[in-house]
Amino acid sequence: MTRPKYSEATILSVAKTTLASGRSTVATLAEFGITAISLDAFEADIGQAEALPREANQRVQLRYLTHYKDDALFVCEQWGKKLRMRLELAFGRGSHELGTFPAKQFNAAESSENAMMSVMPLLIELADKHQAVLADHGQTPEILAQGPTVLADLRTADAAQEVRKVEKLQATQARYELFLRLYDTITRINKVGRLVFRDDPVHLALFESKWPTSSAPEPDAEQTTMV
Repeated sequence: MTRPKYSEATILSVAKTTLASGRSTVATLAEFGITAISLDAFEADIGQAEALPREANQRVQLRYLTHYKDDALFVCEQWGKKLRMRLELAFGRGSHELGTFPAKQFNAAESSENAMMSVMPLLIELADKHQAVLADHGQTPEILAQGPTVLADLRTADAAQEVRKVEKLQATQARYELFLRLYDTITRINKVGRLVFRDDPVHLALFESKWPTSSAPEPDAEQTTMV
């Protein structure tokens, strides 16, 4: 994914200046295809770029979904830890029943929603299998029923986050493509302007480079924090 060299604010500013210069000299620029129609298309691209939702808002939405998923993962983790404690209390530390608890998988799942979604069905099966005994150690029918519910919540949260990630990636790609198109149009107009007005210092000045002098990429402030 190619990112524009300059910030969106800089590209928009230079684009508007270039559009105004092109409008004022379109009769001369038309020799090289810079016409009122092409400038209208350029102006439409500028308007589309200005209307784009701020990328910071997209990051906030994704961050919210990430928190939602993390909360659902935590609830599953707590449910599983309580099940393990009840199995130990009911059957003893070295018991076969406690040994069937997938401890290694569960420990790895505490920081991985994918691992948790894989191990939770095993925990639910264990809880249901031993309900008659675990009931004496606090596993009520309501707590047992929470297992499938919290797993479903985690799956929903994970799916929502993954969809938003794809949407954000697609939106970012489209955003970059639009600003790269603006940059290319600016470059083309200014190149033509410098050619046709090479002997006209007053008009030539309209098409001199308006880009910052630094050659380093100039990221937008709101794009520097990644999620």
